[in-house]
Amino acid sequence: MKLKLFLAGAFFLVFSGLSFAQQTKNISGTVTATDQVPLPGAEVKVIGKEIYDVTDFDGNFSLEGVEVGDTFRVTFLGFKAQEVEVTQNDTYSVVLEEDAGQLEEVVVVGYGSQRKQDLTGSISRVDTEEITRQPAASPMQSIQGRAAGVQITPSGAPGSTPDVFIRGLGTAFGGQNPLYVVDGILTDNIDNINPNDITNIDILKDASSLAIYGNRGANGVIIVSTKKGKAGALEISIQSSYGIKSELRKVEMADSRSFAIYSNEALQADGEEPRFDLNQEFNTDWFDEITRTGSISSNNLSITAGSEKVRTYFSAGYYEEEGILKGNDFNRLTLRSNTEFDIVERIKFSQQVSAALSDEIPKPFGAFNNAYKQTPIIPVRYPEGNEFAGKFGSSTGINNVGNPFRDLYYNNQQQKNLKLQGTFTIEADIAEWIDFTSRFGIETEYFRSRSFVPNLDLFLSGDPTRTVDDYAPDSPKNTLTVTKNNNYRWVLDNFVTLNHTLDDAHNFKLTLGTTVEELLGFNGIMNGEYLRGTRYNVPRQSDFWYLNNGDEEPQLSEGRAGNLIRLNSYFARVNYDYKSKYLLTGTFRRDGSSQFQEGNKWGNFFSVGAGWVISEEAFLKDSETISFLKLRGSFGELGNQNVPLNILTFNTGLNYPFGPDESINEGGTINELIDPSLSWETTEEFDIGLEFGFWDNKLAGEIDYYNRLNRNAILPVELPDAFGFSGTTLTPAGEVVNEGVEISLNWSDNIGDDFSYSIGGNLTFNNNRLEKVTNEFFAENTGGSIGNGQITKKVVEGQPLGSFWLLDVTGVDENGQFIYDDVDNSGTINDADKKFFGAYTPKNFGGFNISANYKNWDFNLDGYGNWGNYVYNGKKANRFSNENIEQEVFDNRWTPENPSNTEPAPFNAVPLSSDYYLEKGDFLRINNITLGYTLPLAEELFIQNARVYFTAQNPVIAQAYSGYTPEITGGPLSNGGIELNAYPATQSFILGVNLSL
Repeated sequence: MKLKLFLAGAFFLVFSGLSFAQQTKNISGTVTATDQVPLPGAEVKVIGKEIYDVTDFDGNFSLEGVEVGDTFRVTFLGFKAQEVEVTQNDTYSVVLEEDAGQLEEVVVVGYGSQRKQDLTGSISRVDTEEITRQPAASPMQSIQGRAAGVQITPSGAPGSTPDVFIRGLGTAFGGQNPLYVVDGILTDNIDNINPNDITNIDILKDASSLAIYGNRGANGVIIVSTKKGKAGALEISIQSSYGIKSELRKVEMADSRSFAIYSNEALQADGEEPRFDLNQEFNTDWFDEITRTGSISSNNLSITAGSEKVRTYFSAGYYEEEGILKGNDFNRLTLRSNTEFDIVERIKFSQQVSAALSDEIPKPFGAFNNAYKQTPIIPVRYPEGNEFAGKFGSSTGINNVGNPFRDLYYNNQQQKNLKLQGTFTIEADIAEWIDFTSRFGIETEYFRSRSFVPNLDLFLSGDPTRTVDDYAPDSPKNTLTVTKNNNYRWVLDNFVTLNHTLDDAHNFKLTLGTTVEELLGFNGIMNGEYLRGTRYNVPRQSDFWYLNNGDEEPQLSEGRAGNLIRLNSYFARVNYDYKSKYLLTGTFRRDGSSQFQEGNKWGNFFSVGAGWVISEEAFLKDSETISFLKLRGSFGELGNQNVPLNILTFNTGLNYPFGPDESINEGGTINELIDPSLSWETTEEFDIGLEFGFWDNKLAGEIDYYNRLNRNAILPVELPDAFGFSGTTLTPAGEVVNEGVEISLNWSDNIGDDFSYSIGGNLTFNNNRLEKVTNEFFAENTGGSIGNGQITKKVVEGQPLGSFWLLDVTGVDENGQFIYDDVDNSGTINDADKKFFGAYTPKNFGGFNISANYKNWDFNLDGYGNWGNYVYNGKKANRFSNENIEQEVFDNRWTPENPSNTEPAPFNAVPLSSDYYLEKGDFLRINNITLGYTLPLAEELFIQNARVYFTAQNPVIAQAYSGYTPEITGGPLSNGGIELNAYPATQSFILGVNLSL
């Protein structure tokens, strides 16, 4: 009996204990920092169970179904993780301590990431707040002035791509833009990326950071990281803005009376009778006629959600811009899906997929040039009818300028572009010290253009007396041209990273990998697979602009296969540091490319870098003044494979009578020569830098000196006639040097609990020149044509690339004519008298920024400027035959009553290219002024955060140049720095709201 009672009691105690142990409960709590500030967004997860929560705006969390004895882990970026055991208590207060190690900035490098403190190379980072502060179609346009050594030249045209030069212009004929890497996929630009999707942009500038990209690294590399999902509750963000835009600066043109006086005086100087009445009926402002108040709008939605195993980020954005040129519109829809999957404990799969669909209605930018030159004495249309006035719309024959409004009216084009990108990555933690990554990226782009030319309408608008019966019956009434272009790129990376530490002091990191790549049409030499078809007499409605709707005959078409390139690469990088004090980096990459001939397909690239973190030494360890001090240096060799390809031109039509009957035989020849040694350009770079921080890093900055030498720059050579060839051949023939200094400084501090501020800036000083010509047959190339038979530029040893080569105007004679410096004393003014006057690229440039936060208010101001460069006023230099002039030219012209030693008398002859039309390109502009306010919201609202703001973009500029804009994109021998058919700079005023749900 006693035994039965004992067993029954034991049974009761065991099972009642089990019942107690398995009883679940709900708990809640708060997460704060040591200063009692709540930490919203902290993750709270029960270890070993799918029970988790994310703290709200006040740091609160709750967990349901936990058991006594469970342990939950609290993590938050920048703070040490903390584990808490569940007891009988229902509420918990968790205080997290800051983790200084986590707070140190981590930057993305090629095939990995590193603490900025441990870098031996020069890398600049721009964060998402700086990118999204200035709405623009291209993220690069938004960060102008934010990174030292990075010169960004934008265009005011909707959807345009800015020019980006990193540490100067290193080549005249090779590709000049940097390489972009978006989540591992290599690409030529990031115009398809929604700026709101970017977390940060890392700009690699020196050999130590760039050598891992081998023959892609010579022009710099820009790495773009997009946003990722995170574990926790669903988060929804909405950003919406709308603004208006107008020209930043307008040039005052002469009115009708001034034009008539000036043109009559020019006619009299030519011995002709005056022909313009001073009292004109019309006074047309052509710039006003072709422009409008444009608009800019942006709407973005992003969703973030996830669990411990799956984390996802999705976004959709729509950007729309109406340019100031009438009818010039651009819009872009972007979609992105970034997802991470923890397949098993040590293996993770991630995918980043994006699509960008853009739709553009382009208009000819030459309308700006024609509006500048067209006379104000004629109207846009004739008063008695609807016909356009002006040349090609007038029988007056005043000048040879087209009617700019008519040019826009009859220019009908539509362009659509679809760009798809995807990156798929598997990351495996093979062991605690070995990580393996396999990544496949693919990019493809589809472009389509439709152009409709109303031939009959153009004919009728050319003369008000014309009728349909006057039009040639066999001529097409209209012409439709459809163009299609597509290209692609895929790349497969496989690399392993090994981390090992010896004696808690010696830290090693080794990265080994291989890359295989194939691309079609991405190197700027050829534009992928191309097809164009033309048909006549299609319906006028744009819905029917398809080739099958035109006449069956004739069927005109052309196409090309494009340029296919295959690459194979092997790379290795080793990082070593001793107690984060002494740093060493070595990088090697071997690249092979199919586009070069045998014997020149493979190249080796390398770099070595070293650093000394002086602030880790005992004599500075406890310094209250010096928070951080590092000296670093690097040397390496980089490549630029984007050079013109070896393509021969076969000339036909050389017919010759041959044989006894002297019958005509078709003949042809090759009159060019291929250099079999043509390969990539090679750049050597030396860099030494000093990084510092004072007073708890309130003042922080960097100073870099660099010297970049492109030792086999591609240049044209012209062989003697004895070789049997005419024209020029491209070959490695020169050395281009960029030498400079970069300075970055930033001061940030708090005043009390409610006010914080930051003041920063950067300056770059760069000296560019063609240091040496290494081929005796070098052909000193000229360029910079302004469309009237005059050229303005020349490439020559000792001068910067893109240097202006002009006659020197020394004054004005007693008849109001230019006096040119006769350099060779020949008595004749010609090319032998031309001089060099500087280049279009600036010697110095930089940016500045000021930000402040007071309670719920935030303020930001940033600007950019450059000096030491020149701009050629191509519009002004293009005048001849009764075109209009600027009011300033009229007011200051030479006359017998008001002689001038600097301004000429009115003339109609084609002006020679001279420094009279060359002006300084120095300017300082406020890029952005933003004032924002975060609304105080009730806790019960579904809106977690709401901020409204006002932004003024490019509101003010101080410039030396008298034209529309001193920033003009283009190459060193094309239109870079020449204002001719260029889009004027614009200013915008924007209202916006950001919501978090």
